[in-house]
This record gives sequence, C-alpha cells and structure tokens, in this order.
Amino acid sequence: MEQDRLVPQYQGIAKQLLRISKSLNDILQDQLKIVGGLNTQNMFRIDQEWHTVQVANGLFQLQFYAPDSAQKSILHGDFTYLGQKAELLEEFILHDLYFLTNDLKPQHSLYLRQKAQQLRQILLDQVYLWVHGAERVRAYLKNLSLFEAEIIDQLMMKANIYSFAVLTDYVMNRTALPETLIQFLQEMCSIQKVYGNEFLPLQPLMEALDEFCFSAAQFLPVAMYRIMALSFEERFNLHELMEHQDDIHLLYRHAQEQPALLGFVRLMRRELWQRDNLLSKHNFLHCSTVVWQKKVAKLPLFDYPRAVNWLFKQSAEVLDWLSRNIQHSSVRVAVTAFSFIDSSQAHPQVILATLQYFQHCSARMFIHSCHYFAMQEAWFEHECNQGMMLKGQSQSLEDHRIAISPSILYLDEWMDLMRNVTQGNEQIIKKIYLRLSRVMQAYMLYLHKITRGFGNDLMAYIRPETHQNREFYSVLQHYKMRQDEFRQIFYLRGRNIRVSVFDSYVRDYLVEFFKDNKPVAKNTSWIGFYHQATDWHNHIQKREIISQLRKNYAVSVWQAVMPEKFMHFSSWSFEELTDLDRLIEESQRCQNCLAASYAQRIMEREYVAFHMVSQTGKLHMTLGCYLREGQLIYDQLEYPHNRKTEYLFVNIALQFISWLNQQFAPFK
Repeated sequence: MEQDRLVPQYQGIAKQLLRISKSLNDILQDQLKIVGGLNTQNMFRIDQEWHTVQVANGLFQLQFYAPDSAQKSILHGDFTYLGQKAELLEEFILHDLYFLTNDLKPQHSLYLRQKAQQLRQILLDQVYLWVHGAERVRAYLKNLSLFEAEIIDQLMMKANIYSFAVLTDYVMNRTALPETLIQFLQEMCSIQKVYGNEFLPLQPLMEALDEFCFSAAQFLPVAMYRIMALSFEERFNLHELMEHQDDIHLLYRHAQEQPALLGFVRLMRRELWQRDNLLSKHNFLHCSTVVWQKKVAKLPLFDYPRAVNWLFKQSAEVLDWLSRNIQHSSVRVAVTAFSFIDSSQAHPQVILATLQYFQHCSARMFIHSCHYFAMQEAWFEHECNQGMMLKGQSQSLEDHRIAISPSILYLDEWMDLMRNVTQGNEQIIKKIYLRLSRVMQAYMLYLHKITRGFGNDLMAYIRPETHQNREFYSVLQHYKMRQDEFRQIFYLRGRNIRVSVFDSYVRDYLVEFFKDNKPVAKNTSWIGFYHQATDWHNHIQKREIISQLRKNYAVSVWQAVMPEKFMHFSSWSFEELTDLDRLIEESQRCQNCLAASYAQRIMEREYVAFHMVSQTGKLHMTLGCYLREGQLIYDQLEYPHNRKTEYLFVNIALQFISWLNQQFAPFK
C-alpha cells in the first residue's frame, strides 16, 4: 500500500470511511475542535505591547520578559493542552526556528518548504496523539460490526487497497488483521489524510513562517532585541536567547540608556559590563587595558576628543559597523578625518557608505599628509619625538628608535608620531587631516545630493551589498522604480565613461593624488575628482597600451591607405587612423578594443579603421574595414561602448566604402 504521500484517491477513501463510521468521524471532529480554526493567518500572532507570540491560533504561547521584571526567566513558553505537553513542537519552536537579525537576504524556498512541512506534520501528529486517535481506531476495530466491515471491504477493494474481504473475514472468523491495514485506517482518520493540503496550505504557511523568522524585533523588548542583534549578527534561535540570559541581564541597562553605542560594550571585558560609566568618553580616549579586550588591538581607541565627540553623535547602524571594524587603525583615521566635517545633515546610511568607501585608502592618504608635514616641520628632530626616525638614516646600535617610511606598514607609528609631536593641538591636527577630510566631505555631499529625495526605507538600500535583501524589490515597487533605474542614480558619467560611485575608480586616483601633496580646495566636488580621475586613468591606460604596443611593434606611425587623412562624404567626415596615439585615443574615447585587438592587423595592412563623425559633430562612430586584394570590405560600425549603429548609418558607411573602391582602388 502507498503510505508515503497523500493522493486524491486516499483523500476520497478517508472521507467515505468517516461517513461509514460515526466512531471514526468522532476522531476527526475531536481534532477539529482543537485546530479547526487554525489557518496560516493566525499561525503566529504577535502582541508587541505585551511581547507575546500566540502560536497555532493561541493553542500555545511564548511570553518574553525584560530582565528587570519579577520573572526569573526572560522567556516563558506554554506548550500544553489540557495538561498534555507538545514536546516536539516546543523543540521545533525553540531550536529549529531561527530569527534573522542582520542577514536580511531571502531565505531559500527549499529551506522554508522543509520547515513548513515539518511544522505542519509535528502539529497534526500532536493533535492526533491528544485525541488518542490510534488507540480509538484499534478499539473501533475490536467492536467492528459485520455491516460496517462489509461496506469498508467494498470500499477498499474498489480502490484496490486489497483484493479480498479482509475485514469481513476478521469479524466472522476472528482472523488477525494485518498491522499495515490497521496503520492505514489510523492514518485515514487524521486531518492530514482527510483534508490534505487544504488544511494549512504549504505555500501560505511558508510565507507565514518566513515573516515570523524576520519578526524578532516585534515580539522582543527593544533593548533585548538590540542585544541579540549584536551578539548574533546573522540569526539566533530561542534556545540561544535563553542561554544568553546572563549577558542580557548585564547589558540590558546599557541597551536602554545608550543603545547606539552597545556594540562597543561587546569589546569590553565582561566582568565590567555592570559598571555605570562603562560607555564614558574617558574609556575611548585612554589606554585602559582593564576595560578593553585584546581584540580591539591598539589602545587608546582614539587620540583626540573631537573624534570621540563625533562618535557619540552617530546612529546605531554607523556605530555597529565601527565597533566591528575599530581594530583596524585605518578606520580610526577615517573617523578622525570625519570629525572635522559637518555631517549633521547627512543620513546615517550616507555616513556609513562614506566610511566604508574610505576605510582602507584613508590610511595611505593620511600617511602621505603626515610624511609631508614631518618633512616640512622637522618632526623627527622634534623634542617630543623620542621613538621614531626616518628610514634610510644612519642608526647606531644604541639607538632604539623605530625607523619608518611613508608606507602603510607603519600606519600605527605615524599615528603615534603625530600624536606625540602635535600634543593634542587641534589646529595642527586639522591641517594634517584637511585634505582627507575634504575628499571625504566631497564624497559624502555627492551621496547626500543624489539621495536627498529618498525616503528612509529607500535609503536603507543605497549600498550595493544591500540589494540582496528581501525587502529591496518591494520598496522599489512602492516608489514605482525599476532596479536598473535605481542603480543608474549612483553612476558617475562623463567622457563616454560610466562608473559606480561605489567603485574604486576615483579612489585609486586620489591615493596617487595625495602623493604629490597637492592642495584640495574647499569647494572641490566629487564630480570634479571624477573628471580628474578620468584624465589620470586615461593617461595610465594610454601609457600601458603604448608601452605594450611599442614592445610588440617596431613602428608607431604607418603609411595611410587613403590619399587624404580626412575625407568628406554625404555630410560625414571620415578620418583614417594612422598612428598608435590616434588608435589609443579612439579606444579610450569610445571605450572599445580597437588599439588592443586591431593594431597589428592595421600595421600589416590587413585592416583599416576610420573615425566617422556627422557634420553637426553630435554623432561619433568607429568604422572598421578589411583590406583584401586592394579592396575595402565593410566589417563593423559602432558607437562608443561597442553599441551597434542603426542601419541608416551602416548604409552610409557602405556607400562611402563603395565610393572609395571606385575612386581609389586598388589600395596598396
């Protein structure tokens, strides 16, 4: 007999059995008295005010208590029904269900399906146990009448469950019933067999379960959720919540009074968590190994009060990221640079994106500025510098100073040198950080400008890594915006180049820019830096291409195929590209592979390339032709970025080639 899955045939058998026998029907009705009103909408009901979760239409309950309540435990679960406990369901809710915190990506559908099936099966099995379904079926069979046995036999044989009157023989001759038949009849009396997927349909149940997995912030007290989200960065289950009870007790007051800074408490020694002044600014400015764990690395966290003052004004999302990355000195440099900027009007997501963009390169920029000031102001000879010297100078064996160079390897040493020499003079510190602060400000202001029309819900998704989150597309739909349209907002454009504002394109240039100690004007915009970066990248690319081509080819200029370099035809101008510089320029301007892929063939007179421009100067294209047996043969005509042109312009190019062949062929 098939018992692995419910098929419509079995569902029909189950319903007919219940019509035949009132005793069997009573088993079903008793189950329905318990869960008859259950559906996917009331499977999980949350009361945010009282921090409760009603499970299975109130059949079970979870109650969460703040540590300062009279309750000993922060979680009380009631999984009993008329004195009977649902242990498997309790195990599932406490151990198998995970609540997402910072991992906001959609859960896999196969995972949700498996969990939904598991929940439904556990629940229905438990209800069947509570009504003693299996025992009642056995009792029914012991007292089975001949009339009902004959009817059931007819039903079973018609459905090909078995081929002879098993139950009739059992009633008349008291032969033993096969255990498989007893189990089959027991299953036929369960809700799952009678109603199949009509009861708690799987897809809506998956959706309800998914919503519940993302609802911890709704049913937990605010401070408790804050602690759990920091302690479990991706997800947690309720068993882990209870195991974390001692930590919650210690952190709860801090989570209520200074929730934004709570991430830093996780970096402090646990035995001090109950202290009142744990999150005082003093602890962020002084080398207290008593307070901080070793994983924070260098102490103090910050050298200057201004940086700490700025830190204490930031939002939880900014501070959470900083607390997870504060062990990196480059992040502390970025924070210090930010402290000289007025960021009070910037959205926290803009501040966070700016910090993340500069988190690594800020160190190199800072070192270049430090090195410049050290040379200008003779820091290495300063009376307050006893520990550093410039690498390359002679050093005796008795000299224990550290030899440093303007390298990222010596970031901590440069920070120490600056602190010792400046002695906290904020004006000097500001001058050293000025250029870094201004480029960070330019980036921040640009992000602020392009996102100023966004609501808070959309601001949560400005950083590309958030686009995988489950709510991203629904938020875009709310704003009637396509994904591509949203991403277009964050592109920098100009000179036939398009790069994301989050790309390293401008940042790479700025690191080189800082080497020359050029001043950064107060009103410099990020677009201005972008244009400078474009020139720099073009120069680097051209230099690399020329170097490679000159390495590969002996000549950089070759004889033209056409009688004239510029030729005019039907309101269009055609320029033959006859030297490496023009090939490279065309490749850069049009963002194609002309120089890299066709230079050799052009030099060997197998290919001819033209720059084609309309009389108005608005349309620019690259035309490529084969040169075979003295004739030009059309190959391709493209806009910048390898975009194909319309047939109208291809036709003009074909006419031009035909005219050339008629007038000047054969070409040599």
